[in-house]
Amino acid sequence: VFAGLSDSEKKNLLLLFVLFIGAAAFWSGFDQSASSLSIFARDYTDLSVAGFIIPIGWLQFANPIFVVIFAPVFAGIWAHLAKRNLIPNLPVKFALGLVLMALSFVVMLFAVDVALEFSPVGMQWLIITYLLQTWGELTLSPIGLAAFSRYSPKKYVGQMFGLWFTASAIGGVLAGLLGGDALVEGLDSISPVFGFMVQYYVIIAIALIIVSFLIGKTRGGKEG
Repeated sequence: VFAGLSDSEKKNLLLLFVLFIGAAAFWSGFDQSASSLSIFARDYTDLSVAGFIIPIGWLQFANPIFVVIFAPVFAGIWAHLAKRNLIPNLPVKFALGLVLMALSFVVMLFAVDVALEFSPVGMQWLIITYLLQTWGELTLSPIGLAAFSRYSPKKYVGQMFGLWFTASAIGGVLAGLLGGDALVEGLDSISPVFGFMVQYYVIIAIALIIVSFLIGKTRGGKEG
């Protein structure tokens, strides 16, 4: 794996591997929109708008709409922070994306509690969840792709881009494994799944912040 690489390239490769783990974890939650979240929308969400029952698939439009709205906002935020030399480094940006994903499932835990008492619940719970997940995507996805382009060893650029997209594939597999346990026994089985996801996102985010601290010490500064 490290054949013919300089010390700097080896450090960059380790950084990319850490980001790979964070990306796979993120996509495992993001892809719940097509599994457990869609099931929740179908069985426990009021989809009526002015007497019209919207198809479940229409909720999937929330993410691309939010991307179009907020992508310029996030680009402006990073540019503003860069001008002030406050841009966080890569692990911190990934950690922020994972924290936003964790918050989205915190919202769903509240939605499940409400649904246990008053079902069906309003669509606002899912809309807020998709908004937080989109913010996480805008924090993590374009940054990660740029990182794999910037820090990959020149002789392994193609393989490293393949690794980045492999993270998305692994996330899809994990999404199926995690989502498969949700709603098996109704609402009672969904809270433990979402609660576990909140915990493991927070743990990985903390690990990334620790990595960020170590990178800051070894490189003597921030790299966005």
